[in-house]
Amino acid sequence: MRLFGLTVVLILMSVACWGTTLYSNGAISGAIGGAMINGGFEVSDSFVLSSDSFVTGVSNIGLWVYTPDLPETVDWVISTAPDGGGTVEAFGAGSSLATSFFETVGNRDIYSSGFSTGSVALSAGTYYLELFNATSAGSGAVFWDVNGGSAAADTNGAPITSEAFQVDGIAPEPTSVVLSGLGLIALVGIARLRRQQFQR
Repeated sequence: MRLFGLTVVLILMSVACWGTTLYSNGAISGAIGGAMINGGFEVSDSFVLSSDSFVTGVSNIGLWVYTPDLPETVDWVISTAPDGGGTVEAFGAGSSLATSFFETVGNRDIYSSGFSTGSVALSAGTYYLELFNATSAGSGAVFWDVNGGSAAADTNGAPITSEAFQVDGIAPEPTSVVLSGLGLIALVGIARLRRQQFQR
């Protein structure tokens, strides 16, 4: 029973060292405008992972639609070069968007949107998120909120100011690796002590 309790404590200590936001390109602006991501237009934004990670979703995507439209789906690619170039690490077609209302600007509503990517294992480095073929209930026009974040961005190969988004997932920190190692060493030590006691 003590062994079980120790195992649970070590696992909880290890899991507590994992995070949820791997990269943020800043908040939704709602003031600069939006880059079209439907009707044959695509937009790529770079993001940097500082350590090996598992990407599980993209959130805080600012999407502009004409009032009273609602963003519905989007196609996406995560790759090692802009415009889905280089190595394609993951992709999705017609991914459902989870949305929450952000604000109204003129004749457009802005939503904070996101989608799941599944569990995508990526090494530390620079990647590109490309959004395209977005749909909305109504006119169908969808624009990605331009916020001037630090990402390198382009639309159909032409450089533009970057957009609002956040890459979510988990990345084990060094402390979690150390704690897991210490936990395994402790478990082996306890098992050996018990074996020695039973052999006497």
